[in-house]
Amino acid sequence: MSGKLIRLFLVDGNPNGLRTVEISNMTIYTTIFPRSKLKEFLLREESRKAGCYLLIGNDIATPEETTVYIGEGEIVGERLKSHSLGGKQKEFWDEAIVFTSKDDYITKTQIQYLESELCRLADDAGNVKLDNGNRPSKPTLSEVDNAEMEQFLSAIQLILSSIGIDILESKRMSNSQEDIQKQEKIFEFTRKNATARMKIEDDKYIVLKGSTAVIENRPSAGKSIKTMRQTLIEKGIMKRTEQGDLYRFEENYIFTSPSYAAAAISGGAENGRIQWKYRGKSLNQIEKEEIE
Repeated sequence: MSGKLIRLFLVDGNPNGLRTVEISNMTIYTTIFPRSKLKEFLLREESRKAGCYLLIGNDIATPEETTVYIGEGEIVGERLKSHSLGGKQKEFWDEAIVFTSKDDYITKTQIQYLESELCRLADDAGNVKLDNGNRPSKPTLSEVDNAEMEQFLSAIQLILSSIGIDILESKRMSNSQEDIQKQEKIFEFTRKNATARMKIEDDKYIVLKGSTAVIENRPSAGKSIKTMRQTLIEKGIMKRTEQGDLYRFEENYIFTSPSYAAAAISGGAENGRIQWKYRGKSLNQIEKEEIE
C-alpha cells in the first residue's frame, strides 16, 4: 500500500480543542471539536457548507457504551446548532466530527448517500450504540458520483482510524482457514480446560474461531471484563458448547490488546503479553528477541 500524508492541525493549539484533518491530494476536509467549541466552529467557513457529521458521547442511561448519531445537512452548522439547542437537542454528545469538501461541488444527494453508508457501516460494525432512530435510505447516484462518494467514504474511514476512532471497523473477521494457515505465528493461551488461539494481523489481536473460554467470571473480575464478555455472548460471538462447560468462539474476533483477549478467555484480568505463547515463548520474549 502506498503511503498517505494526513495533516492534523490544532487550530487553537489545544490537542483536545478544535482540530482539522486533511489528506494530501484529496478534497475531503474534516473538523473535530468538543461541544464547548461549537460557537467557534459556527464562525468557520466549513460550517456553512454541505456535509456529514458524527456526534459522539455517552448516554446517561448506558454510560458504558459509546453513543453516536450520524447526520447530514446542506448547511451543516445549522444542523449541529439544532442538536445543541431546541426541540432536536441531543444531550449525550460531547464531541463532533464534521466532513465537508474543500470545494463546493458536493451535493445534497451525495451527502445523503454518505450518511446512509456511514450508518450502515456503524450498525454493521456494532462497536457503538447508534442513536439514529431509522437507518436513512441510500439515494441513487450516477456512476461517476457513486465512484466519487465511495472514494470519499474510504477517506472518512482512513481518517477515523488514524485518529483512533474505530466506530466503522467491524471486530468480526473472516473465518477462512486458508487465511489462518498463512499466518506465521498462531499464539495459544490455556486457562483451566479452555484453550484459545490468536493471530496478530495489522496490529490487531484476533482470537480465532473455535477458541474456547471459561463459563464463570472470576470473583475479582472488573466491570469492564464482565461487560465485554456479556456483550460477546449477546452478539453470539461466544456460545456454550454442546457439553455446556465452556464457551466457544463462533467466529474470529478482534480485541484491542492481548490482555483484553486473554481476559475474554479466562473471565478475569490477565497480562496477555506474558500469557499468550507461540512455541513456548511469550509475546514479550518474542518482541525482546526481535529488537535485540
